[in-house]
Amino acid sequence: MIRLNKFLAATGVASRRMSDRLIADGRITINGKIAVLGDKINGEEEVRVDGETIGDVEEKEYWAVYKPRGVVSTSSDEWGRSKITDLTKSIKRLYPVGRLDLDSEGLMILTNDGDLSLKLTHPKFHLEKEYEVEADRKIEASKINPGINRIKKVSGNKMWIIMYEGKKRQIRSICWQAGLRVKKLLRIRIGKLELENLTPGEARKISISEIF
Repeated sequence: MIRLNKFLAATGVASRRMSDRLIADGRITINGKIAVLGDKINGEEEVRVDGETIGDVEEKEYWAVYKPRGVVSTSSDEWGRSKITDLTKSIKRLYPVGRLDLDSEGLMILTNDGDLSLKLTHPKFHLEKEYEVEADRKIEASKINPGINRIKKVSGNKMWIIMYEGKKRQIRSICWQAGLRVKKLLRIRIGKLELENLTPGEARKISISEIF
């Protein structure tokens, strides 16, 4: 027997923590019955999420993707906009790790490994994410308050900032508090993985060793 949340993570639905949330919200069924936290399965049951059948445990895939501006960083969109998951050639059901604002661009990771998603997004793992920020005027480092994050470099109207936690629109808020407007926000690194030569909309397969 295997715990349901572990099965969901292994099949790429979500991390174990997010799987627990899906279960608690009543979005998972086992043989037609709504699952509850703590349920276990033996692998012969029909498990569905939002009515869609979940397949067998599949081989894990990891992709580095350059999200362009105007592309949503989710696997679905009710408005029919271009999605980050449209940018790979994978036939597997991949999920984005974390998010970038619609107007932001740069490096994102797509995977069907739910446990890795947790490691990449949970603050306790302290995974660095580096951004290149272009503002509408010269940046004065003394006026920037990054909180627990770190300013790596400032040059003219650009700065490079390393984030250890990613609250919604946090970098834009940091700049706004310093009287700056962000013209361009580009994520250039996640852990050891760098954007390098990827161009907007381009994706490539990677290994876990490239991240940690």
